[in-house]
Amino acid sequence: MQRRESMEAMRETIFRVAAMQPVDVEVEEAAPKRKNVKISTDPQSVAARHRRERISQRIRTLQRMVPGGSKMDTASMLDEAVHYMKFLKKQVQVLQQAAESNRRVTTNIACWNINSNAFNYANVN
Repeated sequence: MQRRESMEAMRETIFRVAAMQPVDVEVEEAAPKRKNVKISTDPQSVAARHRRERISQRIRTLQRMVPGGSKMDTASMLDEAVHYMKFLKKQVQVLQQAAESNRRVTTNIACWNINSNAFNYANVN
């Protein structure tokens, strides 16, 4: 149980560091070209090859986005991507709550300043 908690804590620390790093998702990597291989022109084969190439390209993009993703096999990287997305979702919720809390405090301070100014104005006159 303690080992699992320490692994989760370590994973969250890695995610926090990774969330601050820029990621270039627009980089297009060229698919490896096959040499000396006859490529089928059958429409079904072409469609299947195109689909596989798109999946591979999306996997490579996801590997660049997930911390340590390029050092994992595809199944592990997809599992880690799920954990990372959950972490990012939680971070967004925390930031939204902080922004809402800050907005309420700012509004309360503004109302207090208006009331104080009105009070000061009434006492001066």
